[in-house]
Order: sequence, then C-alpha cells, then structure tokens
Amino acid sequence: MEKKPSFLWALAIGVAFPILQVLVFLIRFNDLAVGASFADYIFFFVGGLLIGLALIAALRRCETRGAYRATLIGFGLGLPFAVFGMVVGGMLGPVGVIMFSVSPGVFFILVGYLIGRATFQV
Repeated sequence: MEKKPSFLWALAIGVAFPILQVLVFLIRFNDLAVGASFADYIFFFVGGLLIGLALIAALRRCETRGAYRATLIGFGLGLPFAVFGMVVGGMLGPVGVIMFSVSPGVFFILVGYLIGRATFQV
C-alpha cells in the first residue's frame, strides 16, 4: 500500500475516548459524570492518544489491503474492551485509566495486524 495514514489521526482517536466515556456513563448510569475533574478527561484523552498512535503505527506498516483491514478489525474488536478498561480503571486513578484502556486496545490492534500480515502476504 502506498498511502499511509498521518499520525495526526491519533489526535482524533484521543478526542474520541473522552466522548466515549461520557456516552458510557450516560447510557449505563443515566449520568453525564459531571463530578469528574478535568484531569480525568485528560487521562482518558492520553489513553486514547496512545491507542491511536499504536493503530496508526500498525497501519503504516501494513503492506496489503487485507492486513490493513485486519488491523482495523482488531481495533474495532478491542475498542469495547478498552472503553470498559477505561471506566473500570477510573476507580484506580490515572495509572488505572491508562493501563487498563491502553493494554487491551494495543493488544487487539497487534493481534489484528499480525493475523493480517500472516494471512495476506504480498
């Protein structure tokens, strides 16, 4: 593949994670989590940014369209686990938010990339 995604897309993914967190709280608890501090949202952003950087780095390494799609599917499958880890990790503070959201997100991206790379060779 010749066209490589820009690392600026990681910022969009990072911004999406605090929005997802608010939506989860709204749907699950019927609350907008207005008691959360601004720092909490910064940590959600940092977790999403790290996942976005991992996704873009994996996508830039993809050599075939099949591997590209497999990496995106891995990201999509890991997204619910990352959001769940973000909400649960919020009880443990900043380290919990970043650790429990980034770990499953990056793991699923990596698995998708490796499966795509092994399955769809040049």
